[in-house]
Amino acid sequence: DDLQTTQPVMALRVCDTTPHELIDFGCKMIQEGQANPGFFNDETAMKMALGKGGTLEDARDWTIVGCIQAGPGGGGTDGSPDAGYVNMGKMVEFVLHNGIDPRTGKLMGLRTGNPREFTNIEQFKDALKKQIIHAYDQIRIGYNLMQSIHMNRYPVIFASMVTAGCVESGKSVQQGGARVSTCGMYVTGAANLADCIAAVEKCVFEDGDVTMDELIAACDANFEGYERLRQLLLNKPEKYGNDSPHVDGIYREMMHYVADEVQNWPDARGGHYAFGIDSQTMNIPHGEVTGALPDGRLAGEAFCDASSPMMGRDICGPTATVKSVAAIDQPDLQEGALFNLRFDPKGVQGEGGRRIIEGVIRTFFQHGGEHIQINVVDNKTLLAAQENPEHYRGLMVRVAGYMAYFTELDRSAQDAIIARTAHLSA
Repeated sequence: DDLQTTQPVMALRVCDTTPHELIDFGCKMIQEGQANPGFFNDETAMKMALGKGGTLEDARDWTIVGCIQAGPGGGGTDGSPDAGYVNMGKMVEFVLHNGIDPRTGKLMGLRTGNPREFTNIEQFKDALKKQIIHAYDQIRIGYNLMQSIHMNRYPVIFASMVTAGCVESGKSVQQGGARVSTCGMYVTGAANLADCIAAVEKCVFEDGDVTMDELIAACDANFEGYERLRQLLLNKPEKYGNDSPHVDGIYREMMHYVADEVQNWPDARGGHYAFGIDSQTMNIPHGEVTGALPDGRLAGEAFCDASSPMMGRDICGPTATVKSVAAIDQPDLQEGALFNLRFDPKGVQGEGGRRIIEGVIRTFFQHGGEHIQINVVDNKTLLAAQENPEHYRGLMVRVAGYMAYFTELDRSAQDAIIARTAHLSA
């Protein structure tokens, strides 16, 4: 608090007996714009650690691996955080073009049928599920090959010496010597996926505002000449992030379908794959190579940030937003769900402002959320920092599970942070 630096990144585990004074101090640091600490729900993280194969004792001693992943048994787990990310926007494009990537014209996905012949939203979702699992399976194949190379060429001896289980088994962590071994599979554009499904369901199958053929043509044209349709897609269907049971349910269904499949897959060292919602900054380059989508997003735009709603679409206040994110039913996602929230400083001033921050965090945790990190900064400050970085060298922001000085980020990452909804009050 005194130094106000980006390192070390602090994490505050919160349970029923966490002293109020400690939570209040953390909220004060957030209120001051430090973006530190991140808050973790102890109960949910323990369930994630148990799901990875840890004992109850291991789960009580969970620790953070990577950004927000709950690793069981402080020194008895090896979590390889990044096996890979699947671009949900591309999965939508593949379904709309029967496995063809419209950017390259090549067959990159599965042949899931002509979408113009789909007669209901379930057929559309089933095609998406097949495309998504196929993409994760490609990651699994590649990562298993890489693991076998690591076993022989990169056995990380020192890390193995200090990881419980390796000395006892005589195996490095790369050979599966740790008591618990997992590999993380992640996702970009999860909110965009849910919003796309909701838009197709509402505007194509329910209300008949547009045919599937017209929708595909509009997306392929990046909505040039179709602006009225784009506004319809943006404004008529419900959007994830506003405590809407229907679209939140779509999000939950799709993410749990992936988790249920992926988390049953063994890896090459005797461990298993785990699924989580964490995009780091991959939502930016993945967005750059993806065309316009049925949710109204334009070609090249960044996707949503991790488990947060698509930027600017959570318009019902932070309480509604956190309830949507918590509705994912996070304990079954073994790698967790990273959640960024932003407040405008004007909405969280004084002691009352700290109570608002604390209330939002507690609401999120009461509904089962695992992790939340909060930036308190307004657009005016961020835009000024872009134009005159020499005057804002100390401006800190949360990017993913890490913090950074805003002026040291590249322009695209800065723009994505500026685009986050700046909530004023609860």
